[in-house]
Amino acid sequence: IALALEAGLNICGASLMLLFPRPILAYLSSAPSRTASDPNPASVCPTAIQLLRWLAALVYGLTPQLLLALPSSRGARDKRWIVYITLGAGEGALIVVMLWQALVRESGEGGLTRRALLGCVAGLTPFMVWRIYALAGRPEMLAESGPKRE
Repeated sequence: IALALEAGLNICGASLMLLFPRPILAYLSSAPSRTASDPNPASVCPTAIQLLRWLAALVYGLTPQLLLALPSSRGARDKRWIVYITLGAGEGALIVVMLWQALVRESGEGGLTRRALLGCVAGLTPFMVWRIYALAGRPEMLAESGPKRE
């Protein structure tokens, strides 16, 4: 159930990033010319929009791996190991970079706000902790379950 839920949330989030990048970036970012209480979608850099849409494409590209590791699929246990290690490595790298950016951020800089960066870290951390727990602490949780395919 967790993998299916995560896949569904990924699809929803990526769709929002793809279709509505400007308001998402305006909400998350800061520009020296505006205040946090007055987000201005027109001030969002076109490059940031392109990069957010690329991120959406990556999320779409990684989501099928979650679906292939559902319990009813053939070889689900092995697929889950690969999925958990791959996604965990990506989440770990993002968490480190986002924390670094939040800590060294200058107050007058544009880009994502410190609050947005820490919010992203807070959103990724539970998934990362779960993957570490499942891989290192309870690997039997990754064992195949559900109906067997012959």
